Amino acid sequence: MDKLIRFLDIDPTAQLHAAAIWLLIEHRLDHIIEVFYADVRQSDPALALSDETVQRLKVTQRKHWRSLFENQLDLQYFNSASLVGIRHSQIGLDPKWYIVGYARIKTDFSRVILNADLPLATKTAFLVTLDKYVALDMALAISSYTSLLLD
Repeated sequence: MDKLIRFLDIDPTAQLHAAAIWLLIEHRLDHIIEVFYADVRQSDPALALSDETVQRLKVTQRKHWRSLFENQLDLQYFNSASLVGIRHSQIGLDPKWYIVGYARIKTDFSRVILNADLPLATKTAFLVTLDKYVALDMALAISSYTSLLLD
């Protein structure tokens, strides 16, 4: 993970930006996740997620995003991000659905940033940081996902 963090140039400035992004999205996150799972349930009737499962996933997702943006890029975060890929592999979710689902969430986060009352330069810096953090998070999940598929 450290190599990925260095490669993505997640430096102290990016970490400060990530914390600020969290403050922007935190109060909108429940709504974003709610809409996401409503759309997931409508997109594939075969998935048949129970209300209980959706509620559990919402809580898990909120914790995961908080961990990512509050700069807890530690072993616990690494394990959490990797577990996402493992769980998706275990339920047989095609990685393309993980990727497009992630894109949906990222788009909503981007909209929050773009609609914030911030200078354009700050919005730009936040969007760059969002891309870095999303790339790291997806890389870890997909890496564990594909390693299970290859085993």
